[in-house]
Amino acid sequence: MKKLFTRFVLVFLLLGSNVSINAWPGFPLPALHVNGRNLQDPCGNNVVLHGVAVTPSPWFNGCQYGSTSGYCTWSNYDVEGCLAYNNAVIDRLTDTSDGWYLNYIRLHIDPYWSNTPGVPVSGESDISAFSYNRFVTYVDKVIIPIIEHARERGMYVILRPPGVCPDKIAVGDAYHNYLKTIWTYLSKHPALKNSNNVMFELANEPVQILGIYGNYGTTGDEHFAALKNFFQPIVDIIRNNGANNVCWIPGTGWQSHYQGYVNHSITGGNIGYAVHIYPGYWGGIRDYSSFISGWNTNVKPIANIAPVAITETDWAPEGYGTFGVATTGTAGGSGFGANFNHITYTSGNVSWNLLCFDDLLDHGSPNGGTAFGGDWQACAAPVKHWFKGFAEENLPVWSCGGNPSTSLVDGGIYTIALSTDETKMLDLRYGDDSNGGVLRPYTSNGATAQQWKAISDGNGYWSFVSVASSSGRCVDLDNGNTTNGTTIRLWDYYGTDAQKWMVTDVGNGYYKIVSKLNASKSWDTPNCVVDGSKSLQLWDYYGTSCQLFKFNYKSMKAITARINTNGLEDCNGDDAFVIYPNPSVNGTFDIELNEYSGELVDIIIYTMAGKRVFRKTYVTNSAMHVESNLAEGVYLVQVKLRDKVKVQKIAIQ
Repeated sequence: MKKLFTRFVLVFLLLGSNVSINAWPGFPLPALHVNGRNLQDPCGNNVVLHGVAVTPSPWFNGCQYGSTSGYCTWSNYDVEGCLAYNNAVIDRLTDTSDGWYLNYIRLHIDPYWSNTPGVPVSGESDISAFSYNRFVTYVDKVIIPIIEHARERGMYVILRPPGVCPDKIAVGDAYHNYLKTIWTYLSKHPALKNSNNVMFELANEPVQILGIYGNYGTTGDEHFAALKNFFQPIVDIIRNNGANNVCWIPGTGWQSHYQGYVNHSITGGNIGYAVHIYPGYWGGIRDYSSFISGWNTNVKPIANIAPVAITETDWAPEGYGTFGVATTGTAGGSGFGANFNHITYTSGNVSWNLLCFDDLLDHGSPNGGTAFGGDWQACAAPVKHWFKGFAEENLPVWSCGGNPSTSLVDGGIYTIALSTDETKMLDLRYGDDSNGGVLRPYTSNGATAQQWKAISDGNGYWSFVSVASSSGRCVDLDNGNTTNGTTIRLWDYYGTDAQKWMVTDVGNGYYKIVSKLNASKSWDTPNCVVDGSKSLQLWDYYGTSCQLFKFNYKSMKAITARINTNGLEDCNGDDAFVIYPNPSVNGTFDIELNEYSGELVDIIIYTMAGKRVFRKTYVTNSAMHVESNLAEGVYLVQVKLRDKVKVQKIAIQ
């Protein structure tokens, strides 16, 4: 029987080049939430992140090697020098052409910025030199710019407060009140509160806590009851300020003990647990048997019910200067690193990062080679290799499902309904195609003045061009003014940040639409008036019906590719694959691979929005039969074999 098939030109070589379904920068950064034991994106996909800790202070930015070493590039509270160095290293560690695939940073608001200069302190746990005014000032001057740069590079941020916990903490003590002050401010900050890429780690390395029966300790039930009493009020402050950012809760013993949280868990939604693991923990874990025993006792009980982020680890053999002294070794055998990777990967809900830049790049230099000379027994080389592999799975997506009526398609035409009254659409008043044209809610009438072309600006941001505009004018924030009540209008399309909007699924088919200029402010219909008398405005996002919208797909326009074409591979080579029949009925089809037989191959299917909807491993033969049972639509079929990855489109009827 003759095999009929259609070859498609949209075929990508995803590995061995800087092209991938989820690329850095441009890695999707939807707001994440906690569902059960997993961190998830708005579409319900489980997400696991991998990154590095960032401490913007001279000591951690090269000066530990000496002021004349050549690695110490800034000092003396030089904000510009600080940002230049840290941003350059972030750029390097998101350069996929060089093999780096990091997608988050753990960012420390170092006391270097929040303490009064010249006031002596006994260590990072000493808060006597803390200056609230300096803290506020340098959050804006240093921390927010690094977070913004991380966003541009496709990175999430876990934000850590200044300093470390004292050896002993207690409910209501000075350090407890200090943390309340810190998080009261941070959770109200408009650039942090509900920011799509920002999460909060509430404290660093508690050691002992005063238990509810008056005894200091780490692992007793009274100590976990006290931890509940210590951190719950901080979470309550954050939530009462309207911030729903994921909060990561530390444990005792320098963040190594969590088993008692099962009976004293923190509430408030979007709660995970921040863990530290080094080779010397739990009596020494430099082989699989001791590691899995320590893990099962101290971390696994909470990992069974909540997501975990390991926000500190590293390792290298003696002499390299790492905090953790151990080898990579072999999973299931001796060594620390390979067992760490195996155990966390098997758990399926553990994100993790290394301690510092120097664990990845030689001397932490943005121009340095792989740290430790690429020695596989030190952390840099294996982590670089593992993170690249992780870049193909457990990643977030912006849009959900394959149905264009519920997910934005680049170039798609939509009407935008208001949740207050879904018969009202975003309308260009009188179809007025001039700068300053009024945007308002108005009764649906099918006119082009109520149709909007969604243009992806990358990294989750969208512009909306009026179909009624012959000159291609778009939705624009008046003069980029983020003050409450600023008019949202029609204006010439320049691609500025005032014309870029983040669209986030909030459930039940509704979306919030926030400004790139201020992630805490969204489209708003004044007082929910939808009779056409009030124009669209910007306002603090509270999640009211006045601020929620539904996208109704009308038609599809040609999509302009926005990918680097280096390394694209034509479908006609010897190792191309064929899908037939195409279109497929009910998602049943065969795949034929030329010149491969008896090898394992992964078949993965994605929606056009990037959501993985099918995955199965086959043994190659003349024709592999796939029964996907997918709904009607257009999908991307990815074939992974050896070191090659190829993709073709398939239509399912």
